[in-house]
Amino acid sequence: MSFQIINPGFSSSIQDYGRTGYKKHGLSQSGAMDEIAYCEANSLLDNKFDDAVVETVFEGLQIISKIDTFISVTGANLDFRINNKKMPMWESIKVFKDDILSWNKTIEGNYSYLAVKGGFKTDIFFGSRSINIRENIGKKLKKKDILKCKSYKDLKLKKSKNIPKYNKKKSLRILPTYQFRRFNLEQKKRFFNQFYKITNLNNRTGYRLKGRPIIIKKNEMISEGISYGSVQISNDGLPIILMKDAPTIGGYPKIGTVFSLDLSFLSQKKENEKIHFEPMEIEQAQLKRQIFNRHFEINL
Repeated sequence: MSFQIINPGFSSSIQDYGRTGYKKHGLSQSGAMDEIAYCEANSLLDNKFDDAVVETVFEGLQIISKIDTFISVTGANLDFRINNKKMPMWESIKVFKDDILSWNKTIEGNYSYLAVKGGFKTDIFFGSRSINIRENIGKKLKKKDILKCKSYKDLKLKKSKNIPKYNKKKSLRILPTYQFRRFNLEQKKRFFNQFYKITNLNNRTGYRLKGRPIIIKKNEMISEGISYGSVQISNDGLPIILMKDAPTIGGYPKIGTVFSLDLSFLSQKKENEKIHFEPMEIEQAQLKRQIFNRHFEINL
């Protein structure tokens, strides 16, 4: 009982909610880049919040189903089709043995998610099925790979009520770090009062931005722990936003941390798209996070 890869496309991997409790060993968080799309994909199938999915970047992925089951596809619009027939996204769908699933053209966004009822049963590495190529944890999907899963005959079909618009302008809400006070008023004004562009240096590790640089005094910092969403100001005065596969330590000053749910939208932004930062209170972030976690029954 399985799915089989016909063509892995540009880059496809197994991801789940991520690897928790291993940063002290130097292992990244990993997990789905677009948490909102990932959680919605599993919710549409009544899966557990941390069931494994296929994450694919851009077009090219082709998979054949070897079983009858249910799937959902969320995230980037990559012209998803079954047997070359255009299919809806953000809802649960019945698939049958020998159906061919394909992601054919990038229309909007970057990362798309295929969830299957019950989740994909791949190998577990350090408490997670998530693949991290930078840390040599698992491998990208390749032609003829087998993805084990169970067959299901019955499921109440559902549709998502709130589908994100990835091409909509988006401000990234940022929580000040303890190093926020190291930046003077002029530096903070420049950071918050401009639109940055995303460079071509963006991937699962981080997103580099371009814009008017913040003038900072270069000094040596002792490397220290960093987290998902940290906004480092590099020596050239420009921000780097750390993503799911970022290292666990770094030596650049951090002006703040992007609110976790806003990072889902960032992951779907392309080169030269503009983003803007705005401050966020910790109490507001905690409330929104609690509402999201309760909705998707996330219990970490």
